[in-house]
Amino acid sequence: MIQKAHTLFKNLLHPFGIFGTLLALVIPFIIYLLPNIGQKEAIRLADLNLPLWLFVIQFSIGIFIFYFLSSDFKAWIKKNFPSKKLILGITFFAITSTFFAATQIEARHRVQSDESVFLSMAQNFYHNHSSGTCIQGEFKDQTLHCHASSNSFKTKGQSFLYTIGMFLFGSDLKWIFNAQLLLLFATAILFFIALFVWTKDPLLSFISTSFLISQPTVLFQFRSVSVEPLYIFLSALALLVFKWAYQKNTVLHWIFLALVLAFFAQTRQETMFCLFAFIVFAIPKILDKKRLKAPAFFLTLSVFISPVLFTISYYQGFDFQGGNFKAHGHFFEHIHKNWQVMTSPLLENGFLSNPFFTYFNYLFVLGFFVLLISAVLELKNKKPAFSFYSLLFLILYHLQSYAILENVSGDFSIEINQRYSLVMFPSMAFVAAFGLVTSIRLILSSWITKKHLQSPKTTAILIIIISSITFSYTFSHKKSFNANIMYNRNHLTTEEKHLLDWLKTLPSKNRLFVYARPWHFIGYGYSAVHYDFFTQRGEKALHQWFNHYDEEIYYVRGLDCWDSKTYHQKAVENRIPTTCDLFEEKMDLSPIHRVLITNNYWLEIYKIKGEKQALNDALLQVQSIDLDSSLSVSYTTPASKHSTWLTRIYINQNLVIEEPYLTDSAHQIFETQLLKPGYNQMDFIVQDSIQNKPLYQSSKIVFNPKNATKLIDLPILSHRQDWGSLQKNTSVENNKLTVNKKEYEEGFGMHAASATSFLLDKPYQKLSFYAGLDDESLCGDGISVEVLGDEQVLYKSAEINPYELLYIEVPMNNIKKLSIISKSLSSIDCDHFNLIYPTLY
Repeated sequence: MIQKAHTLFKNLLHPFGIFGTLLALVIPFIIYLLPNIGQKEAIRLADLNLPLWLFVIQFSIGIFIFYFLSSDFKAWIKKNFPSKKLILGITFFAITSTFFAATQIEARHRVQSDESVFLSMAQNFYHNHSSGTCIQGEFKDQTLHCHASSNSFKTKGQSFLYTIGMFLFGSDLKWIFNAQLLLLFATAILFFIALFVWTKDPLLSFISTSFLISQPTVLFQFRSVSVEPLYIFLSALALLVFKWAYQKNTVLHWIFLALVLAFFAQTRQETMFCLFAFIVFAIPKILDKKRLKAPAFFLTLSVFISPVLFTISYYQGFDFQGGNFKAHGHFFEHIHKNWQVMTSPLLENGFLSNPFFTYFNYLFVLGFFVLLISAVLELKNKKPAFSFYSLLFLILYHLQSYAILENVSGDFSIEINQRYSLVMFPSMAFVAAFGLVTSIRLILSSWITKKHLQSPKTTAILIIIISSITFSYTFSHKKSFNANIMYNRNHLTTEEKHLLDWLKTLPSKNRLFVYARPWHFIGYGYSAVHYDFFTQRGEKALHQWFNHYDEEIYYVRGLDCWDSKTYHQKAVENRIPTTCDLFEEKMDLSPIHRVLITNNYWLEIYKIKGEKQALNDALLQVQSIDLDSSLSVSYTTPASKHSTWLTRIYINQNLVIEEPYLTDSAHQIFETQLLKPGYNQMDFIVQDSIQNKPLYQSSKIVFNPKNATKLIDLPILSHRQDWGSLQKNTSVENNKLTVNKKEYEEGFGMHAASATSFLLDKPYQKLSFYAGLDDESLCGDGISVEVLGDEQVLYKSAEINPYELLYIEVPMNNIKKLSIISKSLSSIDCDHFNLIYPTLY
């Protein structure tokens, strides 16, 4: 072994070998070193400006070499190709799997933050030749004008492929889901062929492919635009090309493999660790003689792996996940936790609790021990062969899996991390199939001869039986696929789906969206900017925007605007509720669309009408409101006199005073006939009569006790509720009573289901109140309200949904016991019920 290693090393010791290898080592070293010697800006610029051109050169060289070697490849693949019957079989399986995915799984994003970055980066590649993520920009004259672009810690290979596709299928990128289906079909066939050329075992190759493609996580991801499906495809392509280069063993073959491996490394940052397996197994071939194979292979790989190295170097030392946890050091913890997630039992309704099949994991364990025992026996006999070298290759290859599991991102109990299993699944499928096929052959060998066992007929029967069972089991969980059980609790993807569904209902127009994550819109070809950018542009720029977009400008209040914790404690997330609140205070908004996303927040879409006229609280100050034989109101208007301003007072929306605004103190007397019994609203407004816009506005509540009694003043006979305790004049969580962003001064705050009873002190003829769910918790599915008089039902409401305020009047006939009951619907979660301005007449 030592002598062989010495010979290989000697074959590297020639001028081109030494220079090429050293240069191949120097390139990644310098890329990693630069940020540590004060040159981080240089790496940032390289990361933004070089990847596109490196990809173009890489693909150009690759196409040229493949064209030059095309005759050689045809001859080689023909010699190593499976039989026509096997190709027909795997093609049928690929078509069936693709059809199942297309018809049973909804095409949608499943990791919105990552996938939208790939799309936005592709738009920037296509329009501006930059690999940065365009985080704010506008599409004008069929060109993306980026207002802000940033480096991305995501790899750039998938975005480059999208860019190529944009020249063929259009720049709106809505074709990518169909492209993923084609990728699924191609991956199934390519994975089978790659295994077959290495193993020459049709049964092992077919069953491995069947196991891989039948897994829920794999099928779900091929119906999204995540990068992991591309990873599986390129891993199969790399294996196939590796076998071709290994057998042909020429400089051009090894350069072509290096180009494939370099692009494979552009799928995920950790993928570069996989390359050690290929390099180690390539060394005996590329160093068998003193030729250019080794330096050409090393140097090509080093140069064209640079895009991912730029990204890693620029973000070195930056932990993207972890939260309050350490980002690293979780390997064994994650193995244990992920096993529990991947073998979790079915839910009571028969649905999968996670997108994993338990049988697959147990077959993998079986296969691992079978492969390990086979490798040990080969070593014991001093004849290392297929099992030993397969095991060694897999160990080296899965340095990447170690890097994932060591990191917080390897925790599959965090839903968005479950896609990382696709990095492991191709190998797991092979190992599981190896264990099953070896065990079946061992069992059958006692019944039939080796010749019959290896015959095409026996192989075909076993392929049909095992693959049919595998796919039938997948099909039996069709309802889980229909229900989109993978990432169905991912808030951003659900938000994005509703946004796209809403956009489909609109006629095609030039629009601008104001959003916390503008790149989500930019990826699909819509102009979008951030809240802060929009408000800081100035009046002239806003006017130009409204003219350019013909007033088609929309504000989207999404996940980032809500202060609730909607993310896993190990995830690093930011919320900007204050930014959104300030935007809403400044802009005049008209509600357009609203939908409940999850138990924590709503997606709200508003049309922006312009900037609000600033309201000046100093223009009018209400000093006192007294009600006796008349209604007496005192207020001051301390600002300087203005000839175009008016002071207006409304009672229950009826104008009772309109006079010029004067710098003065005022005392107004109104007849009580202007007031209705019970609660009344007085509005004080300072109006600009020229612009017809309010400069100041406030409201006060006045209770008229004539023939009316506040229910909140009566003693409570009994009360019960399912959560929390009854609150007077505040919500159940002691906040101001608020429904649909409007605050109310008096009432009861409670939690449905509830029942509150009062013993009435005198005969009453009518009860009135407003009923609604408080804005502090809008995740409920609605409530209903009943009113009982002396245990008889007097009133039943329809369903009351979040943001709805229902006015209720109930006739009564001298009842003695009054009960107000709130009922939850399917769930009591978040049913914070407000009983506002309850009045007896």
